[in-house]
Amino acid sequence: MGMSIIRIIPVLLALFPAPLPAAVPRIAILGDSIPYAGYWPALLESGLRRNSAYRNAEIVNFSLPSETASGLSEPGHAAGAFPRPCIHDRLDAILSRYKPTLVIACYGMNDGMMQPFSEANFQAYQQSMERLKAKTESAGARFIAVTPPLYMADTPEKDSARYNAVLDIYAEWLNGQKKKGWLVADMRPGLSRQIRAAKEKNPRFMYAPDGVHPGPEGHLMIARSVWPAIASFLNLSPNVRFAEGDAFNKILERHNLFKLAWLSETGHKRPGIPAGVPIAELPRIAEDVWTKTAPEPGADPHSRNLKNTVPVVDFILDALRKTGASMLRENKEPARTGPEKAS
Repeated sequence: MGMSIIRIIPVLLALFPAPLPAAVPRIAILGDSIPYAGYWPALLESGLRRNSAYRNAEIVNFSLPSETASGLSEPGHAAGAFPRPCIHDRLDAILSRYKPTLVIACYGMNDGMMQPFSEANFQAYQQSMERLKAKTESAGARFIAVTPPLYMADTPEKDSARYNAVLDIYAEWLNGQKKKGWLVADMRPGLSRQIRAAKEKNPRFMYAPDGVHPGPEGHLMIARSVWPAIASFLNLSPNVRFAEGDAFNKILERHNLFKLAWLSETGHKRPGIPAGVPIAELPRIAEDVWTKTAPEPGADPHSRNLKNTVPVVDFILDALRKTGASMLRENKEPARTGPEKAS
């Protein structure tokens, strides 16, 4: 009897094989200089890694300063040094070499070029986002669109082109695609509420000193604003505690290391981006980098101790070009005189 059972076991194992381990998620974050700065994408990464399904995920920020989805560029951009890059010039390389299972894309801030509403610009943005989604999904990845952040949120009276209203139109169109099955994370309402609350507590609070690029607290607000929708799409809890302190710094350092490595690996046309290490030299994910956490969403942002951790993007680039230092070790922020055009 015992021998019969022993002989049957291999047959049963063949009939009911052990399930294969789930594929490791591979997440690509696309966008312009605001996500390129790394802060809100790294916070998002820290939230994802708290869940076992994403603890060992590959999460790479492919964002690029000045970039658009539409391919438009205003005359004399960057003092005539180069036109705005376009994600579609490098999308095939990202999809074929990185092979993401999920793409999170945040475009719009640069697509209207900080100008009054233009139907031609708007149509270019619509068509480019449709194309971005279609190509992503044809490569086998899910696609999440994120609405653009706010423009001149601290000094709306200086928004002579009413560009924030232009971004409202872009966001409204994106939200309208939900009825077609699009996954859209709209940061704008939550971001507006947090900025108002912060200014009520501290009238001197500045979300984005130059009108475009948020400071670190503004990035935290963005992360809080996009998390609930992204968590819903991924069947995660809407409540999250982001990493802070040394744990966050470790995530940010790794995040930026992987970003530059993969930007070099997949190629781009944006001058001034530091070269990354070969991807074969990238380290393994540390097991403990997500253990220390930030205050719960809704907590007072002024209670945080990371105010000067991440400067705005052009200062990051200057620091890296001049010294090669790690981004998170640069603590100074330059004075700003007006909105930064090359986001």
